[in-house]
Amino acid sequence: MDKWMNNNNFNKVLALALSIILWAMVHIDTASTPQSTSRLETKIIENVPIQVTGLDNDKYVLSRDADSVRMEVMGKSTDLTYVFSDAYKVTLDLSKAEPGTSEITLKYSVPRGVQLISITPEKVHVRIEQRNSKSFPITVAAKGVPAEGYQLGTPVVEPSTAKVTLAASELDKVAKVQGTIELDGEKETVTEKRMKLYAYDSNGNEIKDAVIEPATVSVDLPITLPFKSVPLSIGFTGRLPDSLVLSKITPEVDSVIIYGQESALASVTSYDATIDLSSISAAGTSTLKLNLDPPEGIGDIEPKSVNVTVTASEASERTIPNVSVTLEGIGSGMTASVTSPAGSTVSLTLSGASPLLERLDKGNIKAVADLSGLGAGNHVVPLQISLPRFIELSDGQRPLVTVQLHNPASSASPSASPVSGPEATPEPSSEPVTGSGNVDEPSPSAVNGDSGATPTVSPESGSGGETGGQSEPAMP
Repeated sequence: MDKWMNNNNFNKVLALALSIILWAMVHIDTASTPQSTSRLETKIIENVPIQVTGLDNDKYVLSRDADSVRMEVMGKSTDLTYVFSDAYKVTLDLSKAEPGTSEITLKYSVPRGVQLISITPEKVHVRIEQRNSKSFPITVAAKGVPAEGYQLGTPVVEPSTAKVTLAASELDKVAKVQGTIELDGEKETVTEKRMKLYAYDSNGNEIKDAVIEPATVSVDLPITLPFKSVPLSIGFTGRLPDSLVLSKITPEVDSVIIYGQESALASVTSYDATIDLSSISAAGTSTLKLNLDPPEGIGDIEPKSVNVTVTASEASERTIPNVSVTLEGIGSGMTASVTSPAGSTVSLTLSGASPLLERLDKGNIKAVADLSGLGAGNHVVPLQISLPRFIELSDGQRPLVTVQLHNPASSASPSASPVSGPEATPEPSSEPVTGSGNVDEPSPSAVNGDSGATPTVSPESGSGGETGGQSEPAMP
């Protein structure tokens, strides 16, 4: 036996015989036991996703009536059990599809050893539309409320617009692009809040297929106490050198914003700031910084300071002749006339900056004799002189006129009545000049105040008349 095993020819013959036997066993088993239906199983695979190919998503929008299919397959248990569901693929090939509506047959692939019995649906109805874009302003909706007594300001969105991309037929349905900020008793401004954007139709329904760029934006939402804007009024302290007069005052803002409770805001109608004229020593233009502090009861003020440009000029004089005298306050049933000076006119010598005086005319001046409370007879009455801003009486003294009052029903001769001395007249108010007054020339509006009251100039101040219903500050 050992002799045979050591014989190469014997080993070759033995190996060949064994090979033939193994080959025969395999092929005889395959031929004698063909695959029968009794050894195959079926399987249903739900929700196999449909993969779209061949569509330029940058140019077209796809609408379809199915996103997934149901597949029934057959195969050996081992093939069905050990193959993952993602090995089954269904494809919607749109490489040859044209814009419009069409029906496309689905393509599929299954694992090796598995046969497809059915696929539902076999075809998909598709609609291909050109993709369009349009920009919309971004709006902000608040969900919730800030702290009690606080209110929302105007949100600041960056960027302020967003581009919406949709099918042409759907883009017309977009009414707004909006995001929502949630609030829960905040007392301070919400800053740099990221907000997601959505597209809505006119009924407030979200358009889910809309592609929005950018998808999110940054929002600052002011949360403040109630506020209101009030005019800035500029008043004066101190005096200019005797040779100087004011010719122009220009604050960089005409109004300020104050914050506080509604009850406190209601009592504030203007904000008063004061310029110290003694800080100005020479003619020319200078800029003064005024710090603004909140009034009593007010929480905050904006801005915190304001720059005021002040122009001082060398003082000049000009005489305006024949200024008509107006009589006011005549008693009921009485008549009055000016007996002195003749012609019921006066000449006024005025002081101010030369450019302002040159543009001045009688239409900018009002001379009023207030006869309120005077009885029949002759009366010497000081005139109330209303002048444009930064113009004043040169000597600071109000001129006097003699007025004759008589009652036609009286038998007494008015000419026989003694001449009374100057009657006391109400002194003017010393309210500050309003900050809105970037005034560098006379204006007719300086004559008639809004309130309808007669403006006055006191001998002590020698100031100009009222502008916009307020008396002028005392000018040195």
